[in-house]
Amino acid sequence: MITTVAAYKGGVGKTTLAYEVAAATEAVLVDVDCECGATDLWGLDPLDRRTHPLLDRVSGVPRTRSNAGQPTIVPATPDLLTIRLSAEEVADRLLEWAAAWAPRPVVVDTMPAAVPLTIGALQAADLVVVPTVIGGQELARLPRMLTELSQYRVTLVPNMVPRSLSEREVGKLKAAAGDNIPITSIINDFSWLPHRARRRALVLEPRPGTRVAVAAEQFRVVAAELTDLATNYREKL
Repeated sequence: MITTVAAYKGGVGKTTLAYEVAAATEAVLVDVDCECGATDLWGLDPLDRRTHPLLDRVSGVPRTRSNAGQPTIVPATPDLLTIRLSAEEVADRLLEWAAAWAPRPVVVDTMPAAVPLTIGALQAADLVVVPTVIGGQELARLPRMLTELSQYRVTLVPNMVPRSLSEREVGKLKAAAGDNIPITSIINDFSWLPHRARRRALVLEPRPGTRVAVAAEQFRVVAAELTDLATNYREKL
């Protein structure tokens, strides 16, 4: 099962969402973002290794990295910018890996751009997850993005949601989603989260403080909802 987390704009919490969902579902997190956000969050230096399984055409399943309290990861490198694989080849590679790792699910963190790596990850996905900031320009751009993603099974995750949220903004989100695009439970705006030094996933903290426990529970709820949606889509195929 492959869940692809996608956003055509940075700063919407895409990588954190992918990281926490992968940890909560015991998935393999595949980082195909040349900015290497998930790789850096995990604690790996993207410049330490100048090769990556997606950078060549040799078949085979990549080596994963594991550590207690963190999702299993296939790291990224800035060299992804030089990739010459087509979107179809990327999709085939991800499907091959997912089959090898089964029954473990796969979560893919993508570039915030419609490049072959991102499009291939979308094509391979059982579920495409779009973290959505409610308000301002992000919400205004959402209908266009959803039109571009109309061929995929998309779910919206209201992310970085302020504590005081107007009914008008909620109505705009529901209008953009329409009747066919599910919307998960919300994840609030935790302003402290980007400054957190620990690499451990929130959902895997053994002794969380109050604020971590609140955030972790929201990510767990969303992860469970996404798993149910992806499973239902698969069963209908």
